[in-house]
Amino acid sequence: MLFQHQDKLFHAGAYGVLAFIAINYFKHQIENAKKAFIISFIFCALYGMSDEWHQSFIEGRQTDVLDWLADCLGAFIALVLYKKLKPSLR
Repeated sequence: MLFQHQDKLFHAGAYGVLAFIAINYFKHQIENAKKAFIISFIFCALYGMSDEWHQSFIEGRQTDVLDWLADCLGAFIALVLYKKLKPSLR
């Protein structure tokens, strides 16, 4: 490890990518841009929660609410940046 809690940064980055994929999908499925934004975030948050829960069944892995919060934060930051850079999502 290069620094303490670097895994949280990796979680945030991975879920930022997931949020980018999600918003690009949902914006074509949902007419309302605000709803697409919210549904993309909820999708990422629920996926992160599911991922943490599934880890509890694997020996040597542990669930961590801070990992889930890092997932949510990464998704939210990516969605906000996407919204600022894409005028069509306003």
